[in-house]
Formats: sequence, structure tokens, C-alpha cells
Amino acid sequence: MSSQSTKDKSSHSDSLPTPPKERQTFLPKQPLPPSVDINNVQPLAIQDNPSTWAFIKGHTKYCIKSSIQFIFKDNNLPLLVNMIYHLIAARALMARPWKTTHRYIYIASPLGSSSKSLRYQIEQTTAIAVDTFRALGVMHLALGVLSALALKERRQSSERSALVVLTLASLGNAWAHMNAYWQKTGSQYTLKAIQEIGSSNLFVLVMSSIALSKTIKRTGRFI
Repeated sequence: MSSQSTKDKSSHSDSLPTPPKERQTFLPKQPLPPSVDINNVQPLAIQDNPSTWAFIKGHTKYCIKSSIQFIFKDNNLPLLVNMIYHLIAARALMARPWKTTHRYIYIASPLGSSSKSLRYQIEQTTAIAVDTFRALGVMHLALGVLSALALKERRQSSERSALVVLTLASLGNAWAHMNAYWQKTGSQYTLKAIQEIGSSNLFVLVMSSIALSKTIKRTGRFI
């Protein structure tokens, strides 16, 4: 009798416990997905490649947008204007100094002079003016390279130092042109020189001064 009870206990202990009835839940029968008719399947529409004009237009808009963002970021615009202005001035003064001399300075023609001494003086004056314009062209070339280096470095200290030099150079040129205008040195400078060189230099001076003042205010340092 005892052995029978022992076997019942061991078999009861080895069997898994039966969960209560409230936990014996069954999932409802799920409906099967509808069958797909292969013959009625429509192929996916293949997108056509954009036309050449749309491709060019998209890339042009992207390039223009990127260029505007680069130019108007920090001091890129005034430095870019300075670089273009000084490089153009250097090209005109170094490559064509004779043309610049005849365009901006009143010098009598040596062909109409009967005196040899006067002809020699006119030729010497023209040669000195040509050499002066070449030296001025080298200065403009150095200022243009300075602007390009400041654009390349992309550091506030480099931009601030470059803007100080560029502003002082433009200020000196503006003072020289205004001094010549107010002293009425019409025999030395033509009105065209004051209008063309003076106006462009004044525009560069205003842009450089505004950029320099903003940079000083932002960094709290002058040099």
C-alpha cells in the first residue's frame, strides 16, 4: 500500500502542472490572404531619366545657391570684391601701362613738338608715368593675392588682418583722388580717371570698412 502511494506521488510530481481554465485561451482562426492572380499583376512604372535641360537646370541652380551661400558667409563677399578689383587693376596697370597713361594723364604728343628738349622732356615724363603705373600694378597684385589668401585660410584672425590692410590701402587711394580733385589738378588727372578709379575705389573702401567694423565687433580685437 505504501509503495503504491509512493508511485502515485512520484508520477504526480513528474507530470507538468495543468494551467487554469481561464488561461487556456485559443487564438481565433485567422483568414488566409487572398490569392494573387499572376496574370493580372501590373508591372511597376519605370521612371524616365530627366532630360538634358532639366539636368543642366538642376545643377545650375545648385551651383548658384552654393555660390551665394559661400559669398555671403562671414567676410567672403568683401574679400572676393577686393580680390577681383585689385587683380583687374593690376592687369590693367602692368600689362597695358601705356594705354593707362594716355587714358588718365594729360601728356602732350612729342610728334607736334619742334624743340628737341621739349620732346625729350615729354618722353621722359611718359616713361616715368609708365614705370609708376607698373609699380602701382604690383601693389594691386599683392593686395589681390592677400585677399585670395584670406579667403583660402578661412580664419577670423587672417580675415581681420587682411581687411585692415585692404581698408588702409583703399583709404589712401581715396584720399589721393579726393586731394587731386579738390586741388583742381586738371592738368595732371583727367575727369575720367577720377570718375572711374575713384568711384570703384570708394565702393571697395565702403565694403572693406563695413566688413572690418563687423569683424572687430565680433572678435573684440583690431589686429
